[in-house]
Amino acid sequence: MGKSAQSEMSNPLVDRTEGIHALTRAEEENCFKELKKNALKKCEVPIKEFVDCSKEHNVTVAWSCRDKNKAMNKCLNLYTAQDELDKLKLAKLASKKAAQ
Repeated sequence: MGKSAQSEMSNPLVDRTEGIHALTRAEEENCFKELKKNALKKCEVPIKEFVDCSKEHNVTVAWSCRDKNKAMNKCLNLYTAQDELDKLKLAKLASKKAAQ
């Protein structure tokens, strides 16, 4: 009559004998939060420089603080890239496997 539900749902490319092979949605959300926290900590100086500049130049912030804004965004993009998120997820998965 057809395949069983189990055979349709299983992925032949995933080795199920290893045990844990994925993070829960909550664990992924924690990785996002940790990524953001780490990026804000590492980019504290460029962020502070941009904030100080924006306080001095209220109306002309877009022109006056353009360089500081670019430096801040470059730093944040560097530390919030997909590579960094993948590193956090792999570390979380490895610690989850080790705790099992």
